[in-house]
Amino acid sequence: MGKNFIPEKRIDYSKWESGNDANWYRDDPILTRYAKRYLSSNILNYVEDSFHETGALAAGPIDHRAVHTDREGQPRLIRYNKKGEEINEIWYNEGYKQTIKDGYGTGVVGYRYDTNAPEEIPIMVNSILFYLLCETEPGFTCPVSLTQSTAFVLEKFGSVEQKEKYLTRLSSQNPDSLVEGATSLTEIQGGSDVGAATTTAVANGDHYLISGEKWFVSNCDAGVKIVLARVNDKPSTKGLGLFLVPHTLENGQKNNITIRRLKDKLGVRAVASGELIFNNAVGYLIGDEDKGFKYMAEALNVSRLGTALGGTGIARRAFLEAAIYTSHREAFGSVINNYPMVRETLVNMITEIEASWATISQVIKWFDSIHTYNQRNEEDYVLLRLLLSLAKYRGSELGVSAAKNALELHGGNGYIEEYVTPRLLRDALVNPVWEGTANIQALEILKILKKASGKRFIKDLRNTLMNITNKYANELKEFYEQEVNKLEQLIAHTLHQDEYTQTSVAKKLANRMYDVFAGIHLLEEAQYDIEQMRDGRRLIAAEQWRRLAFQKTLDEDILSNFKISDELFESLVCFERNEI
Repeated sequence: MGKNFIPEKRIDYSKWESGNDANWYRDDPILTRYAKRYLSSNILNYVEDSFHETGALAAGPIDHRAVHTDREGQPRLIRYNKKGEEINEIWYNEGYKQTIKDGYGTGVVGYRYDTNAPEEIPIMVNSILFYLLCETEPGFTCPVSLTQSTAFVLEKFGSVEQKEKYLTRLSSQNPDSLVEGATSLTEIQGGSDVGAATTTAVANGDHYLISGEKWFVSNCDAGVKIVLARVNDKPSTKGLGLFLVPHTLENGQKNNITIRRLKDKLGVRAVASGELIFNNAVGYLIGDEDKGFKYMAEALNVSRLGTALGGTGIARRAFLEAAIYTSHREAFGSVINNYPMVRETLVNMITEIEASWATISQVIKWFDSIHTYNQRNEEDYVLLRLLLSLAKYRGSELGVSAAKNALELHGGNGYIEEYVTPRLLRDALVNPVWEGTANIQALEILKILKKASGKRFIKDLRNTLMNITNKYANELKEFYEQEVNKLEQLIAHTLHQDEYTQTSVAKKLANRMYDVFAGIHLLEEAQYDIEQMRDGRRLIAAEQWRRLAFQKTLDEDILSNFKISDELFESLVCFERNEI
């Protein structure tokens, strides 16, 4: 299909009994549209069959297996074999093992390192595959994200030998040669305070000996771990190095790593999260000895993109299930998606997803510019870091709110484990915690603003508005020009406050930054659709986002703005074209 792809006229959700009946790529007009805008024709032709295959795989076999893993087939720690010998291994059910083979076989990690591709593969390809898998089994996509992060660190900072020995296996699509990755930084006395780490690394010939305890390591039996450990007495994170620690040594013996216990988690039960003890474990230094935290921060940036995608992917699945269920369920003499409050919930859910994709697409764009195409400058790197924290924070929250709304739209059935909604909600709740809580993301944004004053962020907003010239977008453009001015003043005012006040308002400031950024870029995406496809649907989404994000109070003057008309419902929820 060409770049001027025109979507189907309307989605009739009643043709499906559940989300499993759809193809999650082909039947997702948002995802197919972003693929076609942001991937070159060469790349799209090269990978789109994989998108379709993954859309079917995720909706079908992987999702069916995820039910069993969540309910009865959770990983278990096996300490001893039948001879009484300590083996300290994790048992996985056979279905999950197949999901590992199928999941990595999609190229969700490997495509980035595909040397047969017609041109360099951008992270958008891996992101689309990851998003599809997140809709079904976040307990599997956690290891995928960690494997992506580990591979990325080796890609950027590893030695030639480390890349040859480990990067090729981390990116393999062949289950016989694949090794998974994990990141190991959290300690019980530190948590988010990584600088409090006490795990040590002592040089020993061509390697180091790692000793200490890590409190929360997901995918804890991964074949390759990257581990933060203290190499000297420098304070906080300055004394931390980063080490590649294999689970099994080259002589076939297990490294000196003990899994003390697995965590009994609320959700994402498929991933084995555990406490690790390193007892003179062999580790290999990555890059410079005193830059470990800097390297691990880059791994966290990859994981934060994955978390933003994961929350939004859960939101998309939740929306799909809710749209299908409400198209069948009858109450009080009518199908319930005819009722205004049901319609309002569905309209707002899809609008939030649209806003999230408008944001995530920009994160991916700058990630590729800097890390894939090596067009880095410091201003753009600062912008990427800001956007990663904004997207991680709000994408995570979106997964939770959408899963909760979908459960409620199912009524009592939504609370029953025979439906997917309880699992979606349990799995969604981890995203606001993993890779830095909302508070940590807000503090990260504040720290960046203190160093760079937000000028690059404001510059992006103004440049984007300058390029919005379509007459249909004028009203919203004028609105956002005023909002950018207010935001610039708000950032400056915040930075002039004392530290306690800055910290108190940091999350509120982050929310406003996200609302403005998402709105402006959603408007730009709407302009693209009008000019390329003569479709004004996304402009309607942009108008709805303004109502959601900027009109929080209810009074007589704006009552009409909250009424969900047939046109609004059909356009946003059912994806009916709005011809312009």
